[in-house]
Amino acid sequence: MTGEAANPVFSDGQLAALQGYGRRRTVAAGEVVYSPDDAHNDLVVVLDGEVDVRDESQGHDVEFARFGARMFVGELNLLTGQRPFVTARAAVDGTVLAITVSRLRELLERETDLADLLVAAMIARRRLRLADGPQRAPIEVIGAGMSERTLALRTFLNRNSVPYRYLPFDGRAEPVDLPVVITPDRVLKNATPGQLAEALGLAHEAGDDRLYDVAVVGAGPAGLACAVYGASEGLQVAVFDETAPGGQAGSSSRIENYLGFPDGISGAELTTRATFQAQRFGARLNSPCRIDGIARSDAGFTVRLADGTELSTRTVVVAGGAQYRRLPLPEWPRLEGAGIYFSATELEAGLCADAPALVLGGGNSAGQAALYLARHCTRVTIVIRRGDLAETMSQYLISRIEAHPLIDVVTSTVIEAVSGGDHLETVTLRDNNTRQSVDVPARGLFCFIGARPATDWLPAEVQRDKDGFLITDVGVEAERVRLPYETSMDGLFAAGDVRLGSMKRVAAAVGEGRR
Repeated sequence: MTGEAANPVFSDGQLAALQGYGRRRTVAAGEVVYSPDDAHNDLVVVLDGEVDVRDESQGHDVEFARFGARMFVGELNLLTGQRPFVTARAAVDGTVLAITVSRLRELLERETDLADLLVAAMIARRRLRLADGPQRAPIEVIGAGMSERTLALRTFLNRNSVPYRYLPFDGRAEPVDLPVVITPDRVLKNATPGQLAEALGLAHEAGDDRLYDVAVVGAGPAGLACAVYGASEGLQVAVFDETAPGGQAGSSSRIENYLGFPDGISGAELTTRATFQAQRFGARLNSPCRIDGIARSDAGFTVRLADGTELSTRTVVVAGGAQYRRLPLPEWPRLEGAGIYFSATELEAGLCADAPALVLGGGNSAGQAALYLARHCTRVTIVIRRGDLAETMSQYLISRIEAHPLIDVVTSTVIEAVSGGDHLETVTLRDNNTRQSVDVPARGLFCFIGARPATDWLPAEVQRDKDGFLITDVGVEAERVRLPYETSMDGLFAAGDVRLGSMKRVAAAVGEGRR
């Protein structure tokens, strides 16, 4: 591991400040400072001696880094709550300063300069670990490439910036035990993202009896903005997402019209930065974690999770966004994750590289997806029901699409059927003007059509429009004037795409979430 940002050396003044938050201890050569057997680990400052960080799991013995005097041992898991997946071991006899996670939180709040240094180093170390490549990753995923279950695991790890190695299974039929995940301390057969989150320490902790100030449902741009601004003001914030941080924005290959990023930024990178920012201020992010319902309580609300556990909070912010619609076609459910996708990141693009792909939809997300896929696929076809793209897509994207030699736009057309064996092979298109149908070969179909709000879990008394979008503030029929973004239920707020009248743009969602 290299790089000054990842390996700061503390000054005398910084060491003096750090010692006010930790406990000194001596360590003998070979002694384990922390390992994957620990649910949590301390931030460790080396006062004297050296500490090795290694992958010692499953018979491995790979050194990641060695830290000497005036350096610290620790990674981004100190902020995310993830259990350590490497072993820190004293290389020689020495003395260290151990700072618990709770004391680290106090340090980050009070010591601004040190906080900036530590957080920047943790993020730099995670980025270096990801850049190391999959061969050095201590987590392995084994599964079929064209498998919805395997894709769900890889998406979860990607969205949470967890380094892993993917080993594709090339057999015709996926065995019942697959997908398998091998972590430093266990093997998960027929693994799900929920089981993996629990193994990594990223799941909601059972028995959490704290009273939160804000429970945020949804970790897209609106939910993450709410977490950042709420936690930075000292509020206790818990965020829940059914899949992983990022929401629909996290699935966008590129965002070019967001203020402050003239060169553009991927949705995953933007939402990953926001996730780290929220965790720095102490917000607790839980995923995958589905909310089944809420009920009024003396404290405010009781939030009921899908696993039956409950959480108490004073207020709730619904920022669950909207879900892309599916087409009611016979083979569609079977081919989801095996050629039919709802995001166009590097992961999905790699699954249909060097083959033709279709993009269904005419919004900005569809346009960005087509441009990104054209770097990987032999041909990309955009399919829309309307006569042109002008009604729904920004002009700068239309101009690029029209000029791109590998992108076609098929207008006044619908998808009539999808078919294939283990993965998508053919898409049937029907021209609405001529009523003629044609079979088109495709290894990937990327769906970005109209969305429906994720509001079915809310009580019936919460006012919605006919499509399920939540009505807020001046639109609510109520005895008193509602607060900005407040729904018809006192203390229940809505932000982002789930709210009636929202702009359905990342910048607008961030603005609503911060309110």
